[in-house]
Amino acid sequence: MEKIHISMKNIEIEFPGIKALKGVDFSTEGGMIHALVGANGAGKSTLMSVLSGRYTHYTGQIEIDGKPVEIRSASDAKRLGLEIVYQEVDTALIPYLSVAENVMFNNMVNTMKGSVMSWGLVKKKAKEQLDRLNIKLDVNAHVDTLTLAQKQMVLIARCLASNCRLLILDEPTAPLSNSETKELFRVVRELANDGLAIIFISHRLAELYEICSYITVMRDGANVCAYELTRDIPQNTIVEQMLGRSYSDAYQKKQIEKGDVLLKVENLTQKENKVHDINFYVRKGEIVGIAGLVGAGKTELCKTLFGAL
Repeated sequence: MEKIHISMKNIEIEFPGIKALKGVDFSTEGGMIHALVGANGAGKSTLMSVLSGRYTHYTGQIEIDGKPVEIRSASDAKRLGLEIVYQEVDTALIPYLSVAENVMFNNMVNTMKGSVMSWGLVKKKAKEQLDRLNIKLDVNAHVDTLTLAQKQMVLIARCLASNCRLLILDEPTAPLSNSETKELFRVVRELANDGLAIIFISHRLAELYEICSYITVMRDGANVCAYELTRDIPQNTIVEQMLGRSYSDAYQKKQIEKGDVLLKVENLTQKENKVHDINFYVRKGEIVGIAGLVGAGKTELCKTLFGAL
């Protein structure tokens, strides 16, 4: 695959009451896994939404392989080989269609000619893309039977089926377990080795050292710095660049006197939804964390407390 070179220059975009991007410069190329980081509201997803054609009223210039291009729609981005996988994978998939139909969805909609559909060819092409990722899935299975990690792989396979040259992954590991994250990293590395450009957006700084070779830091709608990412660079340095102040100033713990028990839960059970014999209490002034892997029952517990289950 011919490696892509992408350059975004002086990109600006406004929404009512806010200037979301302020003269941002960003560049990357094929074969690179490029981290894009920043605090919430820094402009990471907005910048990538410009590149993927979601936001079209930007100013500035985008170049691919040294030539200016206009990206004013999602179809423009796809035509240029630019694809994005958002964190909310379910919103991009059609649950009642098969794996094969979801993988080949863009091709079926955008390039299908005539009124005759070769389902055998659709399944064959979908399997080829999954095989490229070394992912074993039944192409006849309905997407709503898959795990979240498997759905993510279906979306990545869909991008590859559309002749993808640059793949943007927006918070891809947020809903994944450790083992699922390792599998995603394997796929991403192989795609980069094949010449794809990968932009990796994440708040989990530790994992960036494992997967990314370059990093761009954004803050308040502007890019602060960009450099090669090595383990010699402390995480605290990146955090300070993201926040614009020292790490210790940003995370000073305040001692709050704890008061009476406000909520007490004893032997809480909701048999149909993974909630079994839960016991805890919360005092006034406390922040109690609920942690667990995907599917452990965190959401079900909160829904039970709230009365939704």
